[in-house]
Amino acid sequence: MATSEDVDPPLPPRVSGSLLAIAAASLLSGCSGFFYYPTPTLYQLPETHGYRYDVVRFPSTDGVELTGILLHASSAPAKGTVVHFHGNAQNISAHFLYSAWLTARGYDVLAFDYRGYGASKGSPTQAAVARDGVAAIDFARARVKGGKLVVWGQSLGGAIAVASLTAGRADDVRAIVLEDTFDSYRSIARHVLASHWWTWPIQWLPWLLVSDRYKPTELAPRLPACRKLLVRAENDEIMPASAGERLFASLSGPKQLWKTPGARHLETFVDSEPRRERLARFLDEALAAP
Repeated sequence: MATSEDVDPPLPPRVSGSLLAIAAASLLSGCSGFFYYPTPTLYQLPETHGYRYDVVRFPSTDGVELTGILLHASSAPAKGTVVHFHGNAQNISAHFLYSAWLTARGYDVLAFDYRGYGASKGSPTQAAVARDGVAAIDFARARVKGGKLVVWGQSLGGAIAVASLTAGRADDVRAIVLEDTFDSYRSIARHVLASHWWTWPIQWLPWLLVSDRYKPTELAPRLPACRKLLVRAENDEIMPASAGERLFASLSGPKQLWKTPGARHLETFVDSEPRRERLARFLDEALAAP
């Protein structure tokens, strides 16, 4: 069945800043509840939109069973495999459409669920989801020839991707894309709390209760020396512009920053053929580089 990229369905539901703030007040003491909002709900299927795929299952590095979907490139052989790290809410059935369009550009796409999301077992924590990302990259590597791997992390998924890429093997990753990703777990928690009058008085809590062990800006200098792209929606209602700027400054090696005027959180590549084409060219060039 041929892939389809002509019509974008509605964006999957997202956890809003307001909901995050409400959750913060009640769940910050548990830390993980502030960042992870998994559900087992099946939101939509790839075949509904014309995509060919396989459901895949593989163990995390500590043995926890993870689930993903491997979307097949519309033409063979695939140029490479993109490992998609999704955002903080729902599961892959609500997120795969953000990256599935790359199949029409010749890429296989592995979208996977962290533990506790969808059909993946276990419960998410900063350390645990980093292990899950290592396992997903390893799984993709096992079926890719010639080191044609790309990692694309969106929102919280970008922070997880950075942690995973610095915790496991990543020397053969040819490109890293971070979209609307924050610079620090503590900083983004404070930002959300400070954005609402009813949680403003407790904006200091993250400095006591939230771990920054996997702080993206501290790990970023250890990322592999491949091409890096940071994408930032200029009307992002969740991630402050300063967070993206700090994260970009911490990246080493060849890097680019794309700012998308008018776009909200994770909207850069939605319903925009020119932006999609630009990203596809970036990936093609990264994979073609010596």
